[in-house]
Amino acid sequence: MEGNKIVLPILGALLAAVVGGAAWAAIVALTNYELGIVAWAVGGLAGFTVAKLANKQISAAHQVIAVIASLIGILLGKYFTVGYLYTESISGIFDSEVMTVFKENFSELFKAMDIVFIVLAVATAWQLPRKLANKATPAADTTQAAE
Repeated sequence: MEGNKIVLPILGALLAAVVGGAAWAAIVALTNYELGIVAWAVGGLAGFTVAKLANKQISAAHQVIAVIASLIGILLGKYFTVGYLYTESISGIFDSEVMTVFKENFSELFKAMDIVFIVLAVATAWQLPRKLANKATPAADTTQAAE
């Protein structure tokens, strides 16, 4: 049972990272504009998913999982975007040449504003699971105090 408290949040966080990264790339593909706030949302999605799948019984390990997943989601979002823009198709993300282009231009893909939104995503991924857990806890404490 203990393993499920970590395994399910890990799997969910990884799925959230892929979905968040893909959504970010889709937004870029549709608008031809990269919205940094979407990176922040990827952090929120990872934190929310971890909190829900851990049944709001959050430990520091869960927070670390959410942070790592948010970083993976942001990295995937950037990679999917490069793949799409480089080949002008979704299948471009599977092109081996895209990986080379991504690696060669990695530092150029993360400008100052990107770093700001990454920091916001990490902070949100770290804090949100704990806040959601604490939000659920006081109601239970109030009920017990009333009895």
